[in-house]
Amino acid sequence: MIVFVTGATGALGTPTVALLRGEGHTVRALARNAESAQTLRAAGVDPVPASLTDRAALRAAVDGADAVLHLATRIAPLAAARRRAAWRENDRIRVGGSRNLVDAALAAGVGVLVYPSFAPVYADGGDRWLEVGAPVAPTDILESTLVAEEEVARFTAAGGRGVVLRTAGIYGPHSAATRDVLALARRGVSGFVGPADAYQPLVWDEDAAAALRAAAVNPDVRGTFDVADDEPLTRARLATVLAEVVGRPVRRPPTWLARAALGRRMGFLLRSQRVSNRRFAAVTGWAPGVRRAADGLRTLGGT
Repeated sequence: MIVFVTGATGALGTPTVALLRGEGHTVRALARNAESAQTLRAAGVDPVPASLTDRAALRAAVDGADAVLHLATRIAPLAAARRRAAWRENDRIRVGGSRNLVDAALAAGVGVLVYPSFAPVYADGGDRWLEVGAPVAPTDILESTLVAEEEVARFTAAGGRGVVLRTAGIYGPHSAATRDVLALARRGVSGFVGPADAYQPLVWDEDAAAALRAAAVNPDVRGTFDVADDEPLTRARLATVLAEVVGRPVRRPPTWLARAALGRRMGFLLRSQRVSNRRFAAVTGWAPGVRRAADGLRTLGGT
C-alpha cells in the first residue's frame, strides 16, 4: 500500500510512519522544508515538497496513493495558548488544509482518508463512559477539528472511505509534552489538572499509531470512532502514579488556580472525559498495548 502522510515527523506521525514502514508499506510524506525532508529520508520515507495551501502541489503529492493520513497540527505552546492568535496556524491546517487535502484526494482517486481528531471535544461526562454521539462542547480553539471532521465526511459522501478517530491525549516516548509532564512531576507538581475525581483520556503514542494503521487498512471501517486506552484514570490517581514514578510527593494544583491559569479556551483540560474505545476495538480488533496510563508512565519513568 502507498500511504501519503501529513505531519509525519510529529509525536503521532513518527510512530505511525515507523509502523507502516515496518509492515512493508511505501510511505510518502509532506515535507515543509529541507530539514523536514532530511528527517523523513532518514526514516525511510519519500519526502514530497508541498504545502497544504498549494492545491496543485498537493494534488501531485497524493497522486497514486492508496491512503492519506492527515496528521498535521500546530499546537500552540502552553505559554501562548491563552491567545487566540497563537492557534491561527493550527486552524489553517485543520480547516483550509483539510479542505485542500480532501479535494486533492478526491481528484486523485485515493481510496481512504484518515484524520485523528481530538476526544477532548466532548463535554464533561462525569464518571459516564463517552463515545461518538455524546454531547460535544468545543472551545473556540477546538472548533476547527470539528470542521476537519466535516471535510472527512465530505470525502465519504463523494465516494471515498473517510475515517475520523477522536483520539485521547497522546503520551509516550515520542511526545515532548510527556517529557514535560515528567519534568514537572520531578518538581513536585502534577501536569494533569482538574478535579480529583475527573477522568483524563490518554492513549500511548504507539497505540494511537496502530489505530491509524487499522483504520487505513480495514475496509469495514468508515465514519467516526474513539481511540483511548482501556482504563482512563482520574487526576488523583495520575498524581499518585507520577509520585511513584519520580519518587517524591506530587501535588495537584487547585482546580480554581488551574482554571484561572488556563483560561476559557483551554478549559477543556479540566473536564472529566472517560472515553471508551469499545466501538473501534469491536470493528477492527485493535487493542491498546498499554491498557492504562499507570503502566505507560511507569515504563517512561524507568528510561
